[in-house]
Amino acid sequence: MAHLRLGTRQSQLALAQSQLVAERLTALGHTVEMVPLITRGDRVQDRALYEVGGKGLFTAELEAALIAGRVDLAVHSLKDVPTQLEPGLEVVGYLFPEDRRDILISRGETLKTLPPKSRIGTSSLRRVAFLKAVRPDLEFVPLRGNLTTRIEKWRQGLVDGLVLAAAGVLRLGWEPLISEYLDPDVIVPAPGQGILAIEAATHREDLRPIWAGLNDERLALVARVERAVLAAMGSGCQVPLGAYGRWIDDRRLRLTAQVAMTDPPLLVREVRECAVSEALAVGTEVGRILLRKAPGLLGHEPDHSAGRRDRNRPMDVAGEQ
Repeated sequence: MAHLRLGTRQSQLALAQSQLVAERLTALGHTVEMVPLITRGDRVQDRALYEVGGKGLFTAELEAALIAGRVDLAVHSLKDVPTQLEPGLEVVGYLFPEDRRDILISRGETLKTLPPKSRIGTSSLRRVAFLKAVRPDLEFVPLRGNLTTRIEKWRQGLVDGLVLAAAGVLRLGWEPLISEYLDPDVIVPAPGQGILAIEAATHREDLRPIWAGLNDERLALVARVERAVLAAMGSGCQVPLGAYGRWIDDRRLRLTAQVAMTDPPLLVREVRECAVSEALAVGTEVGRILLRKAPGLLGHEPDHSAGRRDRNRPMDVAGEQ
């Protein structure tokens, strides 16, 4: 049995998510010490994420701690994790899939019944783009801060509603606030949304027996398929991208992926069903198809070198809770 230092962000949600992992490790017989860290994405609160730029807004400090040996494992929301990791690091576990949809918090209205010109708070280009395709009459307000802060801003009347990831709201026990769960085939979730990722330094051979208890193989395949779409596109936070995989049965997956452009207005969508053995290749193919169908999406010709471009950009999904 081992004593493990678990790196985590300091937000209320991050600590709650890391506690789930700590409880799993404790059940396996280990002792756990939480090591909370503040990331760049936590410090910068006065700008939208896509304006901040830089790789790993919510992961870099945790990754540095792993490399330096200050922590043994790091817990992330998977959608914060760039598709290409720093050398010497790997995602060793995918755990605890919460409801993976987006949700609306309002004063009783649904997306359909919100009055015209309602002000909806969200910091996500993906959510704005997909919601505009359904309700172009709504107004969207960039809203940063942790989950507690954004909900408080809604309570103060600064916005009429919030669109957030269901996972964070549910993990903090705030389900009564949810007015509506949004259809994932319409408001397609971000790649990896609702999944926790456990990251470790590759050279830590002493920890490999522990990693096996921190991975859900079926969930891992879904996560990798969704991230294959992202990697093939080489996309960053400037690209409104959703990718949502689900099991049809024990041998087949269904993948829905969608991107949006505003100039010219364009919504591109691909839906595929595939065997497990084909899943990763299908994810890559779907990402490339989306780029072909949305020319100019990234402002230049696509680079298919498996995520090379996003080493210098955060994902659209970073901090999107």
